[in-house]
Amino acid sequence: MVGNEAEIERIARDLIAQHGSLAAREAIERLNQMIDRNNIPGRDLWACVVHRIHERQGSGPVWAGSFADWRSGVLRLQPL
Repeated sequence: MVGNEAEIERIARDLIAQHGSLAAREAIERLNQMIDRNNIPGRDLWACVVHRIHERQGSGPVWAGSFADWRSGVLRLQPL
């Protein structure tokens, strides 16, 4: 796990409080921004936040792309 667990939890909790059922969408947008900027630490942090939101809300991600995309590192999450 990347980053501080307390920070990840705080960000996830704040996004859920602010955006409700759309919290994962907001986090995914930030994750994709980090991917576009090639910001690896930011990417890893926001991936953890997305995962934590899904855990807290009992939902799961929707993946875009193929397995080959995932293997190459260009897999992106698509907001619902």
